Amino acid sequence: VTITLLPNPLIQDKSSSVQISDAYDALLSKIGITCQLVLIVICSGIGLLSDTLEIMSISFAKDDIAKQLKLSRQEESTLAGVLFAGMLLGGLVWGRAADIYGRRRVLLISLTMNGTCAALSALTTSFWMFLVMRFFSGIGVGGSLPIIFSYVSEWVPRKLKGGVISTVATCWMVGAILAAALAWAVLPYPLSDPFWRSWRVYLLLCSVPSLLAVFIYTFLSESPVFLIEKGRHLQAIEALRRFAPPTRDISQELGQLKRLLEDHNFVTSHHVEWKCSRVIKEFVCGVLDLFSSGLIRTTLILIAVILPVHFGYYGFMLWFPEYIKSQSNSSGEIVSPDYVYRESLYVSLASLPGNLISVFLTDIVGPKPILCVSQVLSACSVFLLWEFNSPDQTVLLTCVFNAVTAPIFNMLDVLIPGLYPAQSRGTAFGFHCALIRVVTIAGTWIFSLFIDTSPTVPILLTAVLLFTSALISLFVPRISAVSH
Repeated sequence: VTITLLPNPLIQDKSSSVQISDAYDALLSKIGITCQLVLIVICSGIGLLSDTLEIMSISFAKDDIAKQLKLSRQEESTLAGVLFAGMLLGGLVWGRAADIYGRRRVLLISLTMNGTCAALSALTTSFWMFLVMRFFSGIGVGGSLPIIFSYVSEWVPRKLKGGVISTVATCWMVGAILAAALAWAVLPYPLSDPFWRSWRVYLLLCSVPSLLAVFIYTFLSESPVFLIEKGRHLQAIEALRRFAPPTRDISQELGQLKRLLEDHNFVTSHHVEWKCSRVIKEFVCGVLDLFSSGLIRTTLILIAVILPVHFGYYGFMLWFPEYIKSQSNSSGEIVSPDYVYRESLYVSLASLPGNLISVFLTDIVGPKPILCVSQVLSACSVFLLWEFNSPDQTVLLTCVFNAVTAPIFNMLDVLIPGLYPAQSRGTAFGFHCALIRVVTIAGTWIFSLFIDTSPTVPILLTAVLLFTSALISLFVPRISAVSH
C-alpha cells in the first residue's frame, strides 16, 4: 500500500516533495521494525481499546446505573447518546488541533480527559453530573480516535503501513472483548456498600487503559512527518535518530533526508500558542480545505461510504444485548445477565478472523478490494439475521456479521490517512469521525424504536445501506502516489 500526499505547502516544487518523501520512506525502510515501533503500536492499541471500553461500557452498565440513580426510561436512553455527542465535538476540535499543535501533544490531552472524566463519572451521585462527566469523556474519545491512526501511520514505511495500521485497529476488538469480559466478571455481583455498587467499579476499571496510554505516550516522540510539515526539520531528524536502534547504521539515509530538507529552505516555525480564536479559525479553514478542488471528490465519496456502514453497525451492535433479551422474552425464555455478557463476548471475539485478514492481506491485495468484498458479505449476513428468531441462531449469525464487518473499519482506517495530505490528515479523520457520531446517534435512536417490537426494519435497512455503500466504494480513489 502506498500513501497519497499532496505537496507540502512549504515546498514549492512538487518533485522536491516526492524526493523528500522517498528519502523519508527509505530511511524508515532501513530502520525497519524496532522496539520503538512496537512500543508505538502497543501504546496506540491501548489508546484505541480504551476508547472502545468507554463506548461499550454504558450498554452493559446502564441498567444498574438507572436503578441506583433512579432514572426514568427517557433519562436512561440519553446515557449512550451524550457520549456520542461529546465524541462529535471532540473529533472536530482535536482532529484539527493535531494538525496545528502536534499528534502526540493532542493525544496526551484527549486521552487524559477521557480517562479522568470516565473515572469521575463512576463517582457521581446525580444524573446530571454523570451526563457532564460522560460528555467530557466523549470529547476525549472523539479526539484520540482520529489521531491515533495518523500518528502510527507516520512512523511506518509504505510497504508495512496497511498491516501495521490494521494491527492497531485490531485492538478495537480487544477493547470490545475486554468490555464484555469485565462486565461479566463485575456487574452480576452486587456489593453490600450503598454507594460502591458494581457498576461504579466497572466504570473505574474501564478508565484505566486511557491513563496507561497517557503514561506510555509521555516517553514517545512527536511524529517526524508533523515536525517536517511545520518546518521543524532538526527536531524531526533527532526524533528519527532516536527511533532507530543503536546497532543500525542510518547515517547515509539520515544525511540524505537532512540535505534535502536544508536544500528546500525549511525554516523552523515559531511556537504556536493555544488560543481559542486561532483554533476556531484554523478549524473552519481546515474543514473548508477538505472541500477544495483537490479533495472534494475524495471527501464526498468517503462520506457516502462511511455513513451507511456506521449507521447500521453501531445502531444494531450497541443495542445488541437488548435485542437478545427481546428475542428471548418473545419466546417465553428467561435470559440471565450471564447469558448476555457471554454472547456479547462471543460476538466481539468473532471479529478475529476479519482482523487477521486485514493484518496479513492489506499490503498484498490493497484496502479497496477488501473493503468492497466485506461490505457485500456484511449485507448478506444481515439478510440472514432477518430470517431467524431464536436467540442462539441470532447470536451465531451476528458473530458472522461481526466477522465480515471487521475488515470494513480496518480498511477505512488505512484509507483515510492515505487519501489526505499530512497537513490535513487529523482534520479529515476528525471530520469523518464527527459525521459518524451524528449517524451513530441517529441509528441508536431509530433502532431503539424498533428493538422491543420488530427488528425487521432496522435489519433490512442496514442490509440495503451496506449494499449501497459497497457500490459507492468502487469509486474510492486509488492510493497510489508517493509520500507519508
